[in-house]
Amino acid sequence: MQSPPWVLGTPFWSQGWIRSHLRPGTSSTSLILLARLGPERRETAAKFLEARTIKAGVECWQAIGRAESFEAWVKIGKALQIGRDYSLKATGANRPMGQIYCKAFSVWLTKHGFERMAKSTRSVAIELAENVEAIEAWRDTLPERQRKRLVHPLSVTRRWRASTAHGNGKSPQDLRRDAVAAWARFCASVRALPADETQPLWRLIAAEATTHVS
Repeated sequence: MQSPPWVLGTPFWSQGWIRSHLRPGTSSTSLILLARLGPERRETAAKFLEARTIKAGVECWQAIGRAESFEAWVKIGKALQIGRDYSLKATGANRPMGQIYCKAFSVWLTKHGFERMAKSTRSVAIELAENVEAIEAWRDTLPERQRKRLVHPLSVTRRWRASTAHGNGKSPQDLRRDAVAAWARFCASVRALPADETQPLWRLIAAEATTHVS
């Protein structure tokens, strides 16, 4: 049996058929199986995987009113991503805009039952799918309670973009929450110290405050 391409030293993701047909996040098992197929069978298998991805997204969208979750929106976004890429290829458009592209995408959306989704929601759902690995890593750093609230792609992508803009993986709201918690811990620790040991600490705080408060 022929070895998978990465064993032979050929970058797996450099193959054109994978770039054309597979989505980021495709399972490693699927990738290994595809690597062992011939070109024609790979093409057929890739189309099957895309059809399965679309089906999963459609089912999640149909149930979104009663079973909304971050994971469901990821599946929806991956399905929409396939539709967008199909429309780009079918129309020869370079970017997802223009009358011809929009008409083709609208036909695809109607065919698969996404026609009632707001354009703004479609856009952020696709953004979610395109950046799912980075967004999932960021979400893992959040408290569980906050992760449960951040479900809709609009709020998720907005908060994620804010965190990356500050370069520290946290949004201003997250940093403010951490600062308040750290101050509470500091005060509790100082109160537990003997009075003569607290004075130097309070003087440090006072000196720091004068540099930031006019």
